[in-house]
Amino acid sequence: MSVRFSGIVITLYLMLGQGLSASIGTQKIENIVPKTFELAKDAVLKDEPGGKIVDIWFEGSRLTTHQKMGEWIKVSGYFPHGRWAKTRSEFWVKRQNLKELYRPKPPKRRPKSIQRYIVVDKSDYELKVIEKKNKKEKVIYKAKVAVGMDRCLPKSEGGNCYFTDPGTYKVRWKIYDPKGIEWCIPKFMEKEKKYQGDLKQNKRCFRGSIGYYALNIGKSYAIHGTNNPASIGKNASHGCVRTRNRDMENIFGLMQEGDPVYIVR
Repeated sequence: MSVRFSGIVITLYLMLGQGLSASIGTQKIENIVPKTFELAKDAVLKDEPGGKIVDIWFEGSRLTTHQKMGEWIKVSGYFPHGRWAKTRSEFWVKRQNLKELYRPKPPKRRPKSIQRYIVVDKSDYELKVIEKKNKKEKVIYKAKVAVGMDRCLPKSEGGNCYFTDPGTYKVRWKIYDPKGIEWCIPKFMEKEKKYQGDLKQNKRCFRGSIGYYALNIGKSYAIHGTNNPASIGKNASHGCVRTRNRDMENIFGLMQEGDPVYIVR
């Protein structure tokens, strides 16, 4: 979870001589494969490479990026309350302050003549990976899934509504953590009955609760694994598509960024 310091702390950094970095010359912004990083130590964020300090983030803060310039990384998003959010201002941080949190296993790039897409059918809780080659299509993988509970909780539990909306999505980025992807209870879920026991024990974040592999598909949705395989084949999630961890590993290896995802009833 990204947490920011106050303006007072930023002022102290400036007083300690944390001013402008050396010129970056004529380097240009490069697009890179989307990645998720974690700050290995407290670090300053600047409005541009070598520019002015605009914020300071704690060690452990997480961020995403898909662009860089030399030793500088442009922040595209962060994780307040455990959920990804797009940054509203321009932030840059030095690569030396970061460690890659999720290191996707790079699949063998398939030829452009071969296309793949995912269809998630809510009516039978099934995910299909479909491959198109030489104008012919075939299902190359199937897996049972869980989808959104498709209902609203009572007001006593916050009254939030959780649906997996049918529509057209795409694989925005791939997430892999060999120690298990960490998920944290967001603020808006705190009133839900099933989280009360953990919160009373000051437990908010859980490693591996959504497995080891995930595909972010947009609209706060992801296709991911689960530590609750009994939920597969049911309306059980807060909107994401869950599948068994062994299936998720296979799906992860078959898909690449940009592949379409269709959710249908």
